[in-house]
Amino acid sequence: MGRRFCVRCGVLESSNQPIIDGLCPKCFIKERTIVNLPTKVEVTICSLCYALYSMGRWVNVGLRLEEVLEYYINKVLIKRENTYPGFNDVKAQVVRVSGGKIEVIVRGTYRNASLSQKLITNVRINYRLCPRCLKIKTGGYEALIQIRFEGGVDRRLGREVLKLISKHERIMTSITDVEEVKEGLNIKLMSQSVARQLANIVKKKYGAKVVQSWTDAGYVSGKRHSKLTISLRLPTLRREDIIVVGEKDIALVVDVSESFIRLMRLSDGKEIKLTYDNLWSKGFRKLTPKEYVIIKGKVLGYEGGYAVIQEVTTGNIYRVRPHILKDLGSDAEVLIYKGEAYLLR
Repeated sequence: MGRRFCVRCGVLESSNQPIIDGLCPKCFIKERTIVNLPTKVEVTICSLCYALYSMGRWVNVGLRLEEVLEYYINKVLIKRENTYPGFNDVKAQVVRVSGGKIEVIVRGTYRNASLSQKLITNVRINYRLCPRCLKIKTGGYEALIQIRFEGGVDRRLGREVLKLISKHERIMTSITDVEEVKEGLNIKLMSQSVARQLANIVKKKYGAKVVQSWTDAGYVSGKRHSKLTISLRLPTLRREDIIVVGEKDIALVVDVSESFIRLMRLSDGKEIKLTYDNLWSKGFRKLTPKEYVIIKGKVLGYEGGYAVIQEVTTGNIYRVRPHILKDLGSDAEVLIYKGEAYLLR
């Protein structure tokens, strides 16, 4: 059997130059199309963020018009039924959009040959605001996250929370506004389910206390509508902090992790390991340095179950419960809070 050839130019078929329905690749490109695109490509795009409305939902695919149209053509328009039989890996690249026309380079493979073809078709772009941009423009939202700090406002921790949130695309696309307020951060979102997701991420990472509430927002389509507010209280605890647990237990923060906190109760030196849920249920308050005094002293001796410690600078004597036995003459630190003395270390 003789070798096949191109009926138009007569070139013989080879491994890298297959005959496609009687035509070599070069002649095929001149007479046929790799994919049949519609005579007019019509899309709806957000005029602010270039989100694409496709198949009933808004999709963020790029920040340039060419990127959006390229996504639409490849995901929606190029299908097996409108691709020339035998072609595989067909992809389109938008190279120019101008004057109601779109210029596309279509690439595909036929057996061992790679082909590319320039196609030009009409394009109509309908611009309107996507729900997110509409809410941003009108100041609308469906959920409010209030991030607050137990133990004093911590701006560094606030920035850390925002960095954590930025890694989650679904959350970022739902946020309409982030406001730094005196007490912490206010984050507005379009989706209540995404707001709950955000709250769970922050709770897991930082041991936050979560409180939800609802605000009446009138009627939508004849039904009562409410907005969700989630308060997240983050414990701003570090090692060496002094806290009051419950109403009277004074404790030194020994260790802080994502899942628990370890404390030393100063009244008896007992070490306590608590989950953040346990800590919140007991209640706690971080003391400020103005509320207590730490003095340095020397151990003079032990009397009646108490350690006798003399302050180095003033010579004052303090009697404290010795949760650790220290040698006579050794250094000691005593914490004074509301007139009570506790052996710190």
